Amino acid sequence: MQYGMCFDGSVVRGRGDDGRPLHFSNTRATGHVEHAEFHYRRARQMGLTLFRDTILWDEARRQPDYAWLDRLQALSHGQIELVLNHYALPEWLDEASFWGESAATAMYELSYQVARRYPGAFRSYNVGAELGIWTDWIAAPNNRQWPFGNRSWWDVYRQTSAITIAIARGLKAGDPTCRTAMSEPWGWDPAVPWADQARPFATLLGQPDEVAVANNCFTWQQGHAGLLDIVGLNIYFENDIPGMLAAARRLFPAQHVVVAETGNLLRPDCHPPALWWAKFEALAEPDLEVSWSPGLTMLTHELGERMAGNLLSEDGTTHWLRPDLVPGARQPAQVLG
Repeated sequence: MQYGMCFDGSVVRGRGDDGRPLHFSNTRATGHVEHAEFHYRRARQMGLTLFRDTILWDEARRQPDYAWLDRLQALSHGQIELVLNHYALPEWLDEASFWGESAATAMYELSYQVARRYPGAFRSYNVGAELGIWTDWIAAPNNRQWPFGNRSWWDVYRQTSAITIAIARGLKAGDPTCRTAMSEPWGWDPAVPWADQARPFATLLGQPDEVAVANNCFTWQQGHAGLLDIVGLNIYFENDIPGMLAAARRLFPAQHVVVAETGNLLRPDCHPPALWWAKFEALAEPDLEVSWSPGLTMLTHELGERMAGNLLSEDGTTHWLRPDLVPGARQPAQVLG
């Protein structure tokens, strides 16, 4: 198994479940911007070799934060997947641009610039971490993620999916050799058909969608098979893990299927982390990529509170070590210092 970790960069811009305004980026809230070099050094000492990090924006200049991306390029060594959108666009893209076409146009150009500037620097680009959830949180009745939601799910999905397709197109235009990924919740409810859970992937790939057509949504026609290389599954539930992987591989045989996010934050009985990792180790798939999330103690999207389940603490304490790095032991030992 290939071990990875996500430095969560999700953005909350709206209100929490209690109605309070929330506005933060987990890349900044976790102290990752100040201490990224230290975080990567400690993460690699744990035996991790795959990472996910997130773009930041220079709002004043209306461009990517190139100082941040230059640091990530230096840290990557071909191991970092860079997320272009984790629940938020640059804040200079306002409500009118979101509901029109200019947000998609802008994200195409910004993504093009990133891919053009950093060819080969990152192992892949994530065009949208959890497009489905981003859509849920903008749409009514939730309309909690952005200050301009309150429309139907399909009204929002027409915009969010078009923006995501534009990101993928911009990346491929800027660097035709780059690899693109998308990650979505997977296997979270056995009663929900796989086709519905897979909709964001299928839209990007340009696969016909009768349900979308019935809801006057045709953005899948903008997608095509060359826009997505990696299907990332976010698995936080034990609803037949081998079956989850088999379903994704059956639906997307031309894409590389990975476990983009997993962790024990929803299962306190699975502490320490080794017990949750063991569920994937038991699959005995040496090439399967499995990434833990959250890497650092992130803030919750619901209330802005600190979340448990992190592998790495702000002071550098690590809570897990890859098993083969512990001589004569199956259970990981803590690395201090």
